[in-house]
Amino acid sequence: MDPTNPELKRLFREELEERSGRLVAGARSLIDGVLDHDSVEDLIRDAHTIKGSSGMLGLDAIREAALRLEQMWKRVAKGEKLPDEVLVSMEATAGRLVAAIDSPTVIEDIVQRVDATIEHGDQKSEVVPIRQPESGSLGGLLGSVSESLLGGATRVDTGELYRLINRIVEVSLDAEALSDLSLVSIEGADPAVFRKTWRSQLERLSESIHDVQDRAVSLANVSFFEAVATFPQFVRYLARRMGKDVRFVLRGEDIQLDRQIVDLIREPLRHLLVNAVDHGIEVPQIRTSAGKPATGTVSVSAQMYDDQIEVTVADDGAGIDWDRVADKAREQGLPVVPPDLTPVLFHQGFTTATEKTDFSGDGEGLPAAAAAAEQISGAVHLTSTPGEGTSVSMALPVSMVLQNVVVVAVGTHFWGLPEASVEAAMPLSKAELNMTAQGRELTFKSNAIPCVSLSVAAGVPEPSDESELLVVSTRSGLVAVTVSEIVDRRRVAIKNLGPILEGGGHITGAALLGGGQVLVVLDPNFLGLVARQRPRPVDGKPRVLVVDDSAGVRQLLAATLNGAGFDVEVAGGAREALTAVATDGFDAMVVDYSMPRSNGVELVRAMRTAEVRIPIVMVSGVATPEEKNAAWDVGVDAYLDKFDLRQGVLTKTLRRLMGVEDEVETA
Repeated sequence: MDPTNPELKRLFREELEERSGRLVAGARSLIDGVLDHDSVEDLIRDAHTIKGSSGMLGLDAIREAALRLEQMWKRVAKGEKLPDEVLVSMEATAGRLVAAIDSPTVIEDIVQRVDATIEHGDQKSEVVPIRQPESGSLGGLLGSVSESLLGGATRVDTGELYRLINRIVEVSLDAEALSDLSLVSIEGADPAVFRKTWRSQLERLSESIHDVQDRAVSLANVSFFEAVATFPQFVRYLARRMGKDVRFVLRGEDIQLDRQIVDLIREPLRHLLVNAVDHGIEVPQIRTSAGKPATGTVSVSAQMYDDQIEVTVADDGAGIDWDRVADKAREQGLPVVPPDLTPVLFHQGFTTATEKTDFSGDGEGLPAAAAAAEQISGAVHLTSTPGEGTSVSMALPVSMVLQNVVVVAVGTHFWGLPEASVEAAMPLSKAELNMTAQGRELTFKSNAIPCVSLSVAAGVPEPSDESELLVVSTRSGLVAVTVSEIVDRRRVAIKNLGPILEGGGHITGAALLGGGQVLVVLDPNFLGLVARQRPRPVDGKPRVLVVDDSAGVRQLLAATLNGAGFDVEVAGGAREALTAVATDGFDAMVVDYSMPRSNGVELVRAMRTAEVRIPIVMVSGVATPEEKNAAWDVGVDAYLDKFDLRQGVLTKTLRRLMGVEDEVETA
């Protein structure tokens, strides 16, 4: 690209001001000890994007500085406690990035200082939690939904804020009315009249609470235009540089959605625009010879469907050359499964370009769009017709906090699937299933797609009452998933897994349903992987007993460990655990420190006194250093803080202690 082009330079400066501002704020929060771990990955992405954009513009000093920031934030993501001087350098580096556009030397000295730190930072740093999790996050096993995904503040309309406050007051009055009714009941009102009035007040209160919920969520919304404001100029610049005549069309810019989602999809949409102009639209001579208008059309549109938004980037260009895709895939050793070659396009680094240019050729566009959508339980769909054009759609939730899931049952277990990934549902008796050498396949829209039981992917016993089937969109293509029952469609607040449980692969998060119940949300892409790899069931899975007084924690730990290849039983307290160990054989135990009546230390002491020598992992989020030492004294084999930042440390620790690293791998 031409770094002297004033229009492109202005666009880059605007982007740099926004991203560097977040990096400065992130470094300050880290220095002050108030940074939430959930935002670190987004700060890494900010630094990575600055690195890539500045590299294309030939701004090497900024690229090198962004590279160092990316490296430092990755160390923070691993839970390392960086020296104070490094944190100060990170803030200073981010703060000088914009000035370095015109004067590169302003950051060169800081880059050298950071380099020296990296060279002497090979030793392991202390792993510490950045912030304690919020109340209701199952003691650190789930991430927070109250923290911003990308940091920063959102402007709120004062009128909307006061309307929300007034509505909350009305809800409070409705609740007081219910309280008054209970007093009337005590005084002996007519039972029939009381029940009718009570039901009416409950319905009114429920409607009011839902209204307050919607109003509160809407305060974080902005218009879709904030994501695409610079796109018209960007497309004009791309068209001029590539010698093409392109008309840009924008639709749905007034649609409101969560600001965090707007910030998340801006960069992937820019990648898709580059693909549309570079790979899609033909030069004028080729278009006119094919009977098309010399001017090609690229559009970005947003449409609302229920509680989802569909964002589409489309062009009327040449379409995808599927034969070339197949040839390139074979050259790169990627699986080619006709007739649907779409999954190949989503492999990181895959491209049909013969050489890398300033604009494209690195194979990052579609994977970036898919990764952004999957981060918020969305999905990406691609359609292309030779000679007519290509369309890439991102199905996304409108809110980061409230998302739709399809609740399914597998035997006695309940799971959630992101609604955006569910293409179709049908009774199993109506499905056209066939047995092949690779397993079951479903004929869906004239194509054969693999079929797998959800129980296989989740690691739970296969039920005998499967009666429903869902068609699920995954990065590796459509798959059919059989379940016992499709229970409901729910709007829930999904929380990501905390680091201690991350890395299992099959779970993306969980939703708290009230009453201590947890709905575990599955990753559609994991279902696609399982369906295509057909892993052989593992006989004699290691048996683990999970002991925790919280039903939600038991459910979440069991789901995570089942999917990781363990056979899990649960107990709600010490007495129940002692009975289970006396009657069943277990290979390991996971014990919560804090439980009523008999805490985890007392339980472990009883186990060791009874000559129970299986590995015991204690997990705690409340113990003092003295209590932690007491746990080691009674004979635990590992002690994990629920706020531990090491990814997937629970399953890794269990596998290490039991010596079954290889046996429990499922994919």
